[in-house]
Amino acid sequence: MKKLFFFITLLLLQLFVFSQTNYSGAYGSGAPSKDVQNKGSFKSLVLLKMEGNKYRFWLDVNIGAPSYNSGETDGTVTFVNDTASFDNTFEDAIDPCILKFKITNNTIHISNTSNSFNCGFGNGVYAEGDYPKLKSQPVLNNAWLKKEYHEAYMISITDNKAEIFQDENCLHGFTPKQFFEKGNQLPAITETEKSIYTEYISSPGKLTYGWIKKTAVKKVTN
Repeated sequence: MKKLFFFITLLLLQLFVFSQTNYSGAYGSGAPSKDVQNKGSFKSLVLLKMEGNKYRFWLDVNIGAPSYNSGETDGTVTFVNDTASFDNTFEDAIDPCILKFKITNNTIHISNTSNSFNCGFGNGVYAEGDYPKLKSQPVLNNAWLKKEYHEAYMISITDNKAEIFQDENCLHGFTPKQFFEKGNQLPAITETEKSIYTEYISSPGKLTYGWIKKTAVKKVTN
């Protein structure tokens, strides 16, 4: 009984330590170049902590010359101990594409058991491999976020305070309540008839996210 109690205590301690560790940052190898014709292969993974063991991630892979085929995806993962999984199955896939993440010290290993087509990547592109944490870290702020969502139009908050909700129907808020302030400019990442999902980095690495009512915003025009 004492051994069992010790094992459970140790396991709970490990879970607590993991949840208190912030793994936000940029991981990978190589570097994309602005000159498409000269860039080599690279793989990039960015994590931003949401709460607890839940993280927002952005994954970008390019195999370099001569095809320069690439693949990218983003989503949300929840780590259990040091592992997480994400269903990245392409809508026309024949077989499922599951990306598995495992954190070991400052390296994240990604594995998957499917081909590039099933994952929605370019021909011959795989996310498989080690992603060490980069020594030179980018500043994860709204300017960085805007580049990630370069195809999204921008919105501006018009209400003095616009409540942020967890669901697209704007029925379930956060506890405590969260708000965007008047004048905040945000990317419209996805939307329904009456609501918009958006994200905002209030300080480097601090991600605020959720759904807001369309009645609280206006579209930013250049």
